[in-house]
Amino acid sequence: MLHAPHSFERGKGVSVVKRIGMVVLSVLAGVAIATSPAAAKHKGSSTPKVSCQQIKDAAAGGKSEADVAKDLGTSDAHVKSCLHPAPKHKTAKKAM
Repeated sequence: MLHAPHSFERGKGVSVVKRIGMVVLSVLAGVAIATSPAAAKHKGSSTPKVSCQQIKDAAAGGKSEADVAKDLGTSDAHVKSCLHPAPKHKTAKKAM
């Protein structure tokens, strides 16, 4: 009778059990990294929760930019972008 070669035979590569173990460990490491507090800190930070109107209303009361950012729980950069919008670019006139 002929036997098909098995990858889990002694001395022939990595056993199936070791391969499965390595895959399980890799998945667990990925889950641990994805759910770490450092990853959660930046989650959803791309969309500000405070509107520019709220920031302008708070700044109208005489507060500094840093105080407004601290009170509303947003970044200094977001406050600055709402209070000091970038100037619009002038379009070049076409020569005739």
